[in-house]
Amino acid sequence: MTPEERRLRYERLKLLIPHIVRRTIRAKDKEVIQGERSVEMQVPDRFKRPTQDYDIYSKSPEQSAIETERELDWEFGGDYFRVKKGQHKGTYRVVSNIDDDSWADYTKPSEKVYKTKIGETDYTTLQFELAKAKRTLAQKKYAYRHQKEMDKIKRITKTFALQKAVNKGKARQRWL
Repeated sequence: MTPEERRLRYERLKLLIPHIVRRTIRAKDKEVIQGERSVEMQVPDRFKRPTQDYDIYSKSPEQSAIETERELDWEFGGDYFRVKKGQHKGTYRVVSNIDDDSWADYTKPSEKVYKTKIGETDYTTLQFELAKAKRTLAQKKYAYRHQKEMDKIKRITKTFALQKAVNKGKARQRWL
């Protein structure tokens, strides 16, 4: 297969990548989706922000990243992806060999992760994401993330306010 044919095949199948990555994330393997994908699953549509990659907490991040990379390569029918070490210690990224896009970041959690189960998958709670965003804002070395984190805090607090307003009008019902 020529490089041009590989690129065309990749572009044609690119829309399937998030579904394939999502399929490899398992709660029984103690994998928890965090970051923007977690917020996306728990806020109303008007507060969602588009994102491409998945951020996942995993007890064995390198093994999980290799598993995802193999699944993607198998689905694409060739060597289209690779695993590379991330910027931070204990982080592994699944990256495309065609355009160097990152599709999944696996990280070993450094703290207790509070999670909620939606369907068959574990996601970090909104309270956990809010606390993490506030911690990031307090650190000057993460100044490049401050705008994203302020946006995330705003969207999560609006979601909490909306939930509070919806639940306020409901009186507790008695079942006789």
